[in-house]
Amino acid sequence: MIKRIGITAIAIVLSSGALFAQNEQIVYIDGAKYTVYTVVKGDTLYSLSKKYGLTIDQLTEANPTLAEGLKAGQNIKIPHVKALDKSSDKSSKKIAKRNKKLFRNYIVRKGDTMYSIARIYGVSVATLIADNSDIDPAHLAVGANIRIRRSEIGTATEQDNRAQLEQQKRTMESVTTDSYSYHVVHSGEDAKSIASRFGTTVKKLLALNGFTSEADVREGLIIKVPKTSDTKSIEKTDEQTSIDKPTTEESKKEQDRVVKATFKALIPNERAEVALMLPLTTAERRQQNFIDFYQGFLLGADQLRLNGYQSHIHLYNTAHDSSRVADIIESGELKGMNLIVGPVYEDTLIPVTRYAEKHSIPVVSPLANLTQTTASNLFQMSPRPSSKYDKVKSLFDGSQRIVIISSDTVDKDYENEIMQLIGQTPYITHKYVYEHPSVIEKREKARAEGAEVAPSPSDLSPLLESDQNTLFVVLGGTEVEVDRILAALASANISLKSRSMKAAPYMVFGNNKWNRYRNIDRALFFSNNVIMLSTYHTDRTVEPVRKFSAEYIKAFGSMPSLYAYRGYDAATIFIQTLYDKIESGLINELFTPLQTPYSFTEDEQSGVRVNSEWIRINYNSNFTITTE
Repeated sequence: MIKRIGITAIAIVLSSGALFAQNEQIVYIDGAKYTVYTVVKGDTLYSLSKKYGLTIDQLTEANPTLAEGLKAGQNIKIPHVKALDKSSDKSSKKIAKRNKKLFRNYIVRKGDTMYSIARIYGVSVATLIADNSDIDPAHLAVGANIRIRRSEIGTATEQDNRAQLEQQKRTMESVTTDSYSYHVVHSGEDAKSIASRFGTTVKKLLALNGFTSEADVREGLIIKVPKTSDTKSIEKTDEQTSIDKPTTEESKKEQDRVVKATFKALIPNERAEVALMLPLTTAERRQQNFIDFYQGFLLGADQLRLNGYQSHIHLYNTAHDSSRVADIIESGELKGMNLIVGPVYEDTLIPVTRYAEKHSIPVVSPLANLTQTTASNLFQMSPRPSSKYDKVKSLFDGSQRIVIISSDTVDKDYENEIMQLIGQTPYITHKYVYEHPSVIEKREKARAEGAEVAPSPSDLSPLLESDQNTLFVVLGGTEVEVDRILAALASANISLKSRSMKAAPYMVFGNNKWNRYRNIDRALFFSNNVIMLSTYHTDRTVEPVRKFSAEYIKAFGSMPSLYAYRGYDAATIFIQTLYDKIESGLINELFTPLQTPYSFTEDEQSGVRVNSEWIRINYNSNFTITTE
């Protein structure tokens, strides 16, 4: 019997109430479950063996390098034992009831991977693996049940998952001592191309990974590849194929070949031929988000027809399949197009862009943040991360007091962004500690009776006792913590004012991830004057949005999603501009089809015309929303 070796995936378990700490990650190696632990100062083999209920011999057997001693920052493998699986403390009935509310079920089919399932539902690979930590992600059995977290459906992008896969690969390499490295299988790669790239044969590659067929090498898997003296140059190529990583040497060559695109406007009454390339299905599954986009695009095209702009929409289901996109290009059908919208993923977008460039056809990337494509005939509707904080820099220039509130868990990514934004500007830090209302009541009762009692750690009044304008930044890493801190701020403000005490005028700079929280009290956004940044915003009380929503419901029988709104925007901006502004490349033009603005600037290095407009959303205390 051939021993299965090779594909390995890691679930990065976040700090929001998980079983593991921030320096622990779950990993499967050769079918065995481990925890990857990052050593901190003060750790010893003895303390780790006690912490995990193992013997020192078990630790050293799993990590031969420990014979040289522990080093802070070093990653080591902890063999998994039942003691780590604390869920056994709960009754199965209670777990089943909870899981029914939190998750929907997916039955594994032939050819599925954690990556393909994550892509179907728009969830992150990390979350999917964390929620199914009892299943080896490298060996999904047909018929197995996978839990899909309902609250996360549609929240992760292709870029997010590509980045997570690359991080998983790097973590795996940090604990391997064998003569192999790891590689993320990308779209368009197969056993032959990977074997050739890493200087081996298909037969050896399959044997290294315990595969029986070339079909076992599927996109999104992390596989073993030979470790050679040329590993560094190989890994650079890995980064080039990652959707989130900018290219290096190859990118420079691409940038050198960028030529200025020239477009010819259509004449009045000429019909626009528009190719709409969307992954309406992946793995034979219907992708509702992109169907919503298509339906919104149709309504946009219909609206333009009423205004005299005729168009014919040619719909192509790309299914995130490179070979299918290649077939469409080779068919010659795109040659007669005046506009191409999509494909939505960068790996399949690049060949379409190259083809369109030769025929002077403008191409629109409606959703992705592009990192590898160089082409001046390409328009990116999503704003660049580099311009994210342009509209709020003045909040952090030192003209007002800045208070950073942390809690038991912290959103590290958000914290890093905020610290870069603050720079050298002085700020105050405060750690919020939750205390139950009954405890606070007892504390206040004792104080009223004359006892000397320390203020409640939940009371944020001292932070507001000032006449200086104040900006609060809340770094809480969980929905519950954010909700509690915002409630504590609002309560402190009301309490001070009711006692005719001085209360600082303040606002809260919010994390755009809060929009994903389902149970947070939205009224707290208004009472705390929350300011948030977003790539897209719609308020259904605004007339253009309300009108479009009503038309969408009438046409399709459901409320429009953000994908539907973006589809409408794409149609109304780019079909209309084919008749007038397209020759200027849309530079220095502002478009606001519904409520979200778009303004395109040319990226000097790539030539891509990129939307620079992030939305600043202001939740005002009078319960109105204004945008900038």
